[in-house]
Amino acid sequence: MSAKRILIVDDDKDIVHMLAGVLRKAGYEPIAALDALQGVTRANRDLPDAILLDLVMPAGGGFSVIERLKNSVRTSTIPIIVLTGSIEPGVEKKAQELGAQGVFHKPYDVIAVLECIKQTLGEGVQAG
Repeated sequence: MSAKRILIVDDDKDIVHMLAGVLRKAGYEPIAALDALQGVTRANRDLPDAILLDLVMPAGGGFSVIERLKNSVRTSTIPIIVLTGSIEPGVEKKAQELGAQGVFHKPYDVIAVLECIKQTLGEGVQAG
């Protein structure tokens, strides 16, 4: 069985690099996009199994990415997990209302993010 692909959409290259390493170690195939437009493009082209999405970034921001992906027949069923540094009130509620499977605030617990990915993909939680 091939590794499940996880699209990381974040404008912080250090975070993308760290998450890609964690995902690879957990048996996933990470792919990346560094802004909102690239995120939508990669999601449509690569059809990942799940998306880790930052909210505050260039070329549209995370909420517009969620809306565009959820409104497309091609990408509407891809689960999205939000990873955000935003402290704006209501961010978590809005993300969940738009269909996010989980919301984690930076700095987040990487183990908790991996557990959310596994749960979202129906893999169960396993010791890593």
